[in-house]
Amino acid sequence: MITLQMMPAAALWTLVIIRLVGLRFGWKLGILPGMAAVAMGATLNIDQVYLYVDSLLGERNLLNLIVHLLMGAGMTELCRLLLKATGRTDDDGGRHVKALIGMGIVLAVIQTTLLLVSDTPGSATNFTDTFASIPTIAPYQASFFAWIGVVLGYTGVECLRRDKSGESREFGIGLSILSAGCLAGVGAVSVKMLLIGLEFAGVQASFGLYLGYRILMALTMFGFAVGFAVPSYARLKTAAADRRRRAEDLDALWPIVRRLMKTCEGTRALEAANVSLNARTSKTQLYRWFIFIGDIRVLEPGLLSPEETRIIDEIGTRIEDKGTPARRAAILGG
Repeated sequence: MITLQMMPAAALWTLVIIRLVGLRFGWKLGILPGMAAVAMGATLNIDQVYLYVDSLLGERNLLNLIVHLLMGAGMTELCRLLLKATGRTDDDGGRHVKALIGMGIVLAVIQTTLLLVSDTPGSATNFTDTFASIPTIAPYQASFFAWIGVVLGYTGVECLRRDKSGESREFGIGLSILSAGCLAGVGAVSVKMLLIGLEFAGVQASFGLYLGYRILMALTMFGFAVGFAVPSYARLKTAAADRRRRAEDLDALWPIVRRLMKTCEGTRALEAANVSLNARTSKTQLYRWFIFIGDIRVLEPGLLSPEETRIIDEIGTRIEDKGTPARRAAILGG
């Protein structure tokens, strides 16, 4: 059982690390806050970790509520970004997503109230089974899993219905894995609801049901980790390649910049272009050098040799080809 808890958590944290590295390449936060919340919730839900941390909180199972809120909020945020990336929120003006978020807030308040009025002493990793005799526990658990089930079910179906035209291969693979993860989550929620009902009725559930729930939940976490990781990792590789390409372009431009700076035209254009001569591989550095050379090329085209002109044209073509990042990559990749 412990393996089914630890491996998904490790996969989620791996993606968080990838996203943190991506910040170096100018990525926005994107999925990072939501993924970090889910990873933290999955980590705190590991039996040994749960028992230790909850003991620090007074062994009242407040950590169970914290895990619920982290997982619920994180999954809702990830699903919101996922639907936005696929364009599915555009069809209804985002009303459905707003309804899901509103439902989540209401259920979070209900869960908090139900746990605070319940007497749940002693840290329990199998919360439903241990406190099944308390009337408020069944609705407490059911409200959380209903929240997760609705969010995952709606997201999974909408992702399957998405318009696939124009999406990259990595994006398509990631979305397919995420859709499968959502559907596995719906299965996990269904099994958990059955377990809650059996425990509430005083019927001892079979070990197979508990194992099935853990497996399906692990598959859900893996689906989210791997599904988001595929386009994120692909973009990270692309960003690293772009950085190397910029470094090569700057190396190619440096002799030209250095020579033009010694001319009268270069002296006049140097201040206007706000050129920095520091060795760095930023886009700003490349663009300013390119603009600096371009200004002189317009004023005195004869200062550039045919070979230098060819180099500048090749670099200009690469800059134009990069353009503005695609909407989907901007949302999922940062």
